[in-house]
Amino acid sequence: MYNKMWHQTQEALESLLDKESRNVMESQSNQVFIFQMLATFYIKYVQIFRNLEDVYDQIVHPQKRILIRKILDGVMGRVLELKNEMVELELTEFHYFDDILQDLKLAPQQLDIPIPKYFLKEKLEVIKGREKILAQILADTGLKIPDKKYTVKGIPLEEAVKLIQIAERARQGRLRAMFMKQIFLQEHRAKQAKVLGEKVADVRVAALRIQKV
Repeated sequence: MYNKMWHQTQEALESLLDKESRNVMESQSNQVFIFQMLATFYIKYVQIFRNLEDVYDQIVHPQKRILIRKILDGVMGRVLELKNEMVELELTEFHYFDDILQDLKLAPQQLDIPIPKYFLKEKLEVIKGREKILAQILADTGLKIPDKKYTVKGIPLEEAVKLIQIAERARQGRLRAMFMKQIFLQEHRAKQAKVLGEKVADVRVAALRIQKV
């Protein structure tokens, strides 16, 4: 499933880079058009980032992970660049993408930028170091963090393996359910758009018939 998502994301990124390079070649002076273009690129890059982040978290192939990580870092950088360009263009950090989201058949929640999971994993030692420094500062100022002692009960290895397997299957199931939900929502929006288009066409045909009469 994630290999397929990886290939689809590659194709989407290549297509987006091609469109972006062609639009850069065409100089535009209309501020509204420029913002629409930047916002569209921004939204599409965010979608690519979200997909790449999921793929990087799930794929275990070492060579692929190295490549995906480099692309992921590049996409994050491009997202920041586009955000900065929109801020400089509109002189505000708040933008409205309602019409673009509607055109792309996306929900506002799909614009959320999650913190990459590997950030927390790779910075774990740094976070622990900061916690130690904070604890030392609190101790020096006379504020002590209460020591909580927890009793750890050992379990057999086989039971531990079963628990890990159950947790992993549950995690993969949640991800699969989320993925299927996204597919369902996309298909539902496509059907609604098709029905709406047919209704508009019927209204136009009816109007033409009335005019002929």
